[in-house]
Amino acid sequence: MAQVEIIKANLKTNEEEIVNNTKKVCAYCRVSTDSDEQINSYNSQIKHYSNKIKSNPEWKFVGIYADEGISGTQVKNRTEFQRMIDDALNGKIDIIIAKSISRFARNTLDTLKYARELREHKVDVYFEKENIHTLELDSEMFLTLYSAFAQAESESTSMNVKLGLKAKMKRGEYVGNVGCYGYNWNKDTKELEINEEESEIVKAIFNWYISGIGSYTISKMLNEKGIKSHRGKKWRPSSVRTILKNEKYVGDLLNQKTYSVSPLTHKKVINFGEKEKYYVKDHHVAIIDRETWNKAREIYQRRSGKMLPDGQKHNGKYSLKYVFSSKIECGICGANYVRRVNEKRKDGTRKIYWACSRRITYIENCNHSIFVTEDNLKEIFIQIYNSIIERKHKTKDKLLTAIKETLSEDNNEVNIDRLMQEKTTLENRLSNLIDMKLDDYMNKNAYLSKEKEINDKIKEIDDKISNYQNRLKTNKDISKQLKIVEEILSAPKTINDFNEETFNNLVEKVIVGEVDEDGNIYPNIINFILKVGSSYQYEINDDKTVSFRTTNMEKFT
Repeated sequence: MAQVEIIKANLKTNEEEIVNNTKKVCAYCRVSTDSDEQINSYNSQIKHYSNKIKSNPEWKFVGIYADEGISGTQVKNRTEFQRMIDDALNGKIDIIIAKSISRFARNTLDTLKYARELREHKVDVYFEKENIHTLELDSEMFLTLYSAFAQAESESTSMNVKLGLKAKMKRGEYVGNVGCYGYNWNKDTKELEINEEESEIVKAIFNWYISGIGSYTISKMLNEKGIKSHRGKKWRPSSVRTILKNEKYVGDLLNQKTYSVSPLTHKKVINFGEKEKYYVKDHHVAIIDRETWNKAREIYQRRSGKMLPDGQKHNGKYSLKYVFSSKIECGICGANYVRRVNEKRKDGTRKIYWACSRRITYIENCNHSIFVTEDNLKEIFIQIYNSIIERKHKTKDKLLTAIKETLSEDNNEVNIDRLMQEKTTLENRLSNLIDMKLDDYMNKNAYLSKEKEINDKIKEIDDKISNYQNRLKTNKDISKQLKIVEEILSAPKTINDFNEETFNNLVEKVIVGEVDEDGNIYPNIINFILKVGSSYQYEINDDKTVSFRTTNMEKFT
């Protein structure tokens, strides 16, 4: 038998090695109110985690990051949280300890976003209540959870804002960007007031235009006179046209000209009738009389020839009609891809393909871009989705349970009851006020002032009650979504056929073609960018089949 030489393990025990293995650890604490009970909890958390970290010889105490007496719904409001994330990304922290997911971030998307970002920098987040270490979780499971929750979670957190804005629009109130050349926004009265200096420029633009001068010449005239636009920049023909199309100058108001396509990306698109619009005539003081406005509008429509009733030019009437509409971008020139159908095939079938809009319209501008069949795009997505499902980690159930608990933490019914009591108190005060007026205990001016004050408070409470009631309804919708997510995660199934809803929930955009730093063009490369920032890269082969190349998720697994 051959002689075996045993080579002893070389265990380094010097102090430098011990220091190198020591983990830099901090804790994050938060309470959401300024009540004495919450503050006591806050102080207890700081004491608990300070002792916990300092007592572990393998840990180096970095400190406690704590936000006190503020809401945790949005991380941007938490300065200590943001400071902690910055320190972690800069290598000052290895482990972050939090009491629970809900203490770390009430918004599930924020939790997943920051956990994944910290994972990229090898920073572990440990949730004590759920006993979860984020570095132990499979990255693809993060992606699946994020995609599954993204739409329901974002829609639920933004629902109250949308409903509130809709209610304002129905009441004819100003909603949206208050900046408007020619007007000043009065924060106290919440009204548009004429800016005397700028309004004269607006009048000049309209008068020049109806006299036959075009937008290009008008912009040139304004620049030559040294007149700055709304943002202090030079005038362009497009900025002149924007003024000519804006109904505010005739004293009217059109709300919801744009809307958000996705609550995740917050990307806004022009509303061509997909959503309701709210038009208020004579909403505020006009700069342009209606006769001049109508003349300018008539000239503009005649010159452009492509005007819709609301005065907006549509460069793609059905921009969201198909599943890939507004999703595909040319990686060579940056233009959108558009849908085309080949109905002249020899076998009599129709072939749907997508092509760079600039190649179709201006061949010389993007002649390197390729046509991509819709079948290829669907095939790639099916491969991506199945790879995600197949690589999920067993810890998904534990994290899903934690997220469900976090989402269910609300006090909507309690808040409604509290507000109803406040409203009743105010209504009683209003009733007493009327009695005092009838009994001549109060003069008219004092009565009207007090009446307005109380009615304003009642209106404010009604709006809050309506918001909380909508949250209750939204929670029911979330519960339905949770059941769907739970089914996806507990019994994952690959797909054989393309699913439009799944695609929209998962994919942010598709980029066809690529240009490297040296200017080399690779037209056959296709990148699927997911809504979590991850990407999958494929290549269209000469025989029109697709081949997987790489994904930026590989470094996590």
